[in-house]
Order: sequence, then C-alpha cells, then structure tokens
Amino acid sequence: MGKPDPNDSDWSDLDLLTVNEATERLDAEIAALTGQLGALAGTERDAANRRLDLLVAARDRAAAGPKRPLYDAPPDRPAHVPAELVRDVDHVFGPDFLVDPFAAYRELRDRRVWWSPRHGGFWILTRAEDIRGAYQQPDLFSSAATGIPAHVQRKEKLYPLELDPPAHTAYRRVIAPLFAPKAVTARTAAIDATCAALVDEIAPRGRAEFLADFAEPFPTRIFTNILGLPVAEAPKFVAWNNKLLHSQDQPERRREAGLEINGYLRELIEARRAEPRDDVVSALLASEVDGRPIENDEIQNLCFLLFIAGLDTVTAALSWSFRFLALHPEHRRQIVDDPALIPSAVEELLRVHSFVNPARTVTRDAEFAGVQLREGDRVLLATALVAQDPEEFADEATVRFDRDANRHLAFGAGPHRCAGSHLARDELATALTLWHRQIPDYEIAPGETVTMHAGGVFGLDRLPLVWST
Repeated sequence: MGKPDPNDSDWSDLDLLTVNEATERLDAEIAALTGQLGALAGTERDAANRRLDLLVAARDRAAAGPKRPLYDAPPDRPAHVPAELVRDVDHVFGPDFLVDPFAAYRELRDRRVWWSPRHGGFWILTRAEDIRGAYQQPDLFSSAATGIPAHVQRKEKLYPLELDPPAHTAYRRVIAPLFAPKAVTARTAAIDATCAALVDEIAPRGRAEFLADFAEPFPTRIFTNILGLPVAEAPKFVAWNNKLLHSQDQPERRREAGLEINGYLRELIEARRAEPRDDVVSALLASEVDGRPIENDEIQNLCFLLFIAGLDTVTAALSWSFRFLALHPEHRRQIVDDPALIPSAVEELLRVHSFVNPARTVTRDAEFAGVQLREGDRVLLATALVAQDPEEFADEATVRFDRDANRHLAFGAGPHRCAGSHLARDELATALTLWHRQIPDYEIAPGETVTMHAGGVFGLDRLPLVWST
C-alpha cells in the first residue's frame, strides 16, 4: 500500500511519513504560523501560541522517531503460554496503534485470546463476554495494578481504583454521591455556561486547534469548578495532565508531574480543612470510611484519581467524537437536524471509540477464556474489543446514532465501573449540543496533521478544524 495523501482529511499520523518528511511538514507549519503571530492579538494570538506549542512538540516527537523504553526487552514465553497464542502486540508504542488503534485491535479478533511479550508479558482477551466476565470477577482479576506497562503506577494506591472489594467498597461509597445524577444535575448550569463561553469565543475565528481550544479547557474548567478553584488554574492542570499521562517513554517527566500535582493537592486539602467550602475536597474531609474520618493521604489519593480520570478521559472522548464528525458530515447532519438524537449519539460515539485499556492481575491459577492463567499474570481488558464483537453488537462496524440496547463498556463494568460516567455523559452531550448550534459544518484543516497517542487511554494530540464564518 502507498502512503495516504497528506491532504486527505483521513490522514491521521506522523508515523506514516519518514522522519524527514514529517519534520519538514511540521517545520513548514511552524514557520507559517510564526509569520502570522505579528498580525494577531488577544485570544487569537493566545490560540495561535497554543497551536505553535503543539506543533513544536509534534515536530520533536517526529524527529526522535518511535521509542521503546530500555526495560521493554521481551521476556521468554512462560511454559503455560501456548506458542501459537504469542503475538507481538504493543498498544503503547506500536506503530499500528499510533496510526489507528481501533483498526489495530480489529486485527486481533481472529483468536479468543493472545499473549504479548511486550511490557513484561500480558494476555489480551478479545471477546466481549470474556472481558465483561473479567471485570465482574475481582476475586480472580485484581485491580491492584490497573496499567500496562506496570511501571507507570504510583507507589501509592489510587483510591478506590487500585483497591479490590471489600476495601474498594468503602471508598467507592464516599465518592459515588459526589457524581450521582442528582449531583451532576446541580452542576448542569455551570457546565452549560462553561461550554457556551468557549464556543462563543471559538466560533467567530473560523478555525480551532480543537484539543487546545476546547477539548482540554472544557473538562478542566469543570474540574476546577468542582474543586472550588478559580478558572485561571485550568491551564496549569492541563499541562500537568499532559506531562503525567502522555510521556510514557519519559518516566522522569511523569514523576515530576506527579510530585507537582501531589504538592498542589496537599496544600489544597490543608486550605479546605482550615476553611471548608461547597466543593468536593470539603465534602471528602467531612466524610467517613468504616466509621472513622478520612485521613489526608487518603483524600489526596482520591483527589489524584479524580484529577487523572476526570480530565484525560473526557478530552479523549471529545476529540475522537469530533474527529469522527468532521470526517462524516452525514452523521454530523443527523444531530444538527435532530438534536434529540444527541444522547444516543454520545453512547454510539463512546462505543466505536472505546479508548480505555485497563489491566488486571490474576490472583490465583485458573482456567479462563480457554487458557491456563497463572497467579501474577497481567491481563489487558480493552474496551474497544468489546465494541468490535459481532456477538455483542449487530452490524458492529456501522455507526448508528439510533442504536438500541447499546451495552458498550466505555465506562468499564463491575465494581470499578466509572463513578464519573454521569458527569462525562453530561459534558459530552452539552458539547455536541452547543457546538453544533453555532458551528454545524466543519472539517479537518486541509494539509495539517492529526496526531494521536496510544497507551492506557487512546487519544489525539491535536485536531485542527476549520469552518466558514
């Protein structure tokens, strides 16, 4: 196959080009944008500077070429793993996952289960029934380490994500009411106002770098509101989030971001203990676990989890959804003509872009999905593979905004199902509604690059959009 036309709107990743081609393309974009800065002012100049930062980062990434960490030497195949089930799958650094991660997963569907030698070795379940079953058996599939590679985990546990029942249950009860439908409804006005302000600012420009201008600031401003912080703190959170979650090959950079976030949260918790407010941190400080007050380090763990779960996942969902709509005007026209379809469209877009890749650790020797598992084995439970299972979804490859009984696992399943799903759905529906009222027709900017990252959460790095004003 030849290379895709770089002017085709479906062209999606720098890795399709040679290093020289990619860096030349990005250098040209950087030079053109730099030349325009002098004629811009105010919010337009701010937006251009954000796009420039992204272009420079993408150029540096292209120049460096694909990386794999030194510790990722493939291990020998364990004796209990059949040789015919070994497949070199790397959902973090693999070039196929950096071009189209969902297509890369579809290539795995010819077997029920695989074992990859990457990242210390791990199993990959490919059938919806098996994946759902693993989520619902925490006694066999522990959440003690939820990532592959395992080295990305913090030394401290993330409460309650990295706890198994019954310990998980007590902390889950604390955070669940904060994100229940009633609590989300109480924030609807703030969510609407935040989204409307961003769209009002973006619409007259006729173009946007969707990640920097909307998909990152929207959920981040909501998060700062939930913490009772001024909106001016949002850019700091965006920078920390990107350093922490999108630097898989730079552990020192990730560690630095983790220390900065924890230091900030520590000061915030002390401030709320001294002067409570109507926000999540104050509510946690007033809560109890097993009949005792929650300690500061426990609250810090809970807040750290909310930070990484509440920002990156919504940003990813927005970017995948709008990329799809930019490439498929017939689907975009459906929700413009009939906004009542938007809640169903949100579910379908979450299904076809199920981008979360949690992992579990096997707690004991057992037979599962037709193979022998050993205590300590790691298992990848890719939500995208559920969405692609024809036994689970009729015409699974078709995007249908009127799909009934959409049992996707974008939010997981079992005791660790995402507690923030109601808030995420509200944010996504609000974004689709308010954006398309003002910007009904848009496309990916011709000749520009759309880059993406893989790993625990598949997402886009940049999505340049244009429209007529």
